[in-house]
Amino acid sequence: MVSITARRRARPAEAAPDVSGAPGAFGAGRSAPRRLLAALLPAARALLDARGLVCEPDPARVRAMLVEVGRLDPAAPPQARRAALAAFQRAHGLPADGVADGRTVSALSRAWRRRRELRALGLPDTPAPRPRAAGRGG
Repeated sequence: MVSITARRRARPAEAAPDVSGAPGAFGAGRSAPRRLLAALLPAARALLDARGLVCEPDPARVRAMLVEVGRLDPAAPPQARRAALAAFQRAHGLPADGVADGRTVSALSRAWRRRRELRALGLPDTPAPRPRAAGRGG
């Protein structure tokens, strides 16, 4: 078997881009798009990290929403909020740590709005039970 290789022409040293990462203000030898990307990358990471972006809301508000969606008894002590929030998180496929982070508050707000809308329409806020399959043999 024969292999053919092509030789690449070497660039002159003065035409090669500076990718050395030399210290400077966002890499002084870098191109403008790379400097812009280096400046925007930390902000983009913060946007993707919901915990770093959204702080925990007012605990009284979270408690009121948990009571409204039926996850917390109105007479429960304040310490029960964390356990009720963890149960809500487990039911909605979120990490059950009992902390009202951005994803949890979003899911809780959706459940709260859905429950209020159903009540306003006079509809039950729980799904109807599924009919049981007919048993075999009679």
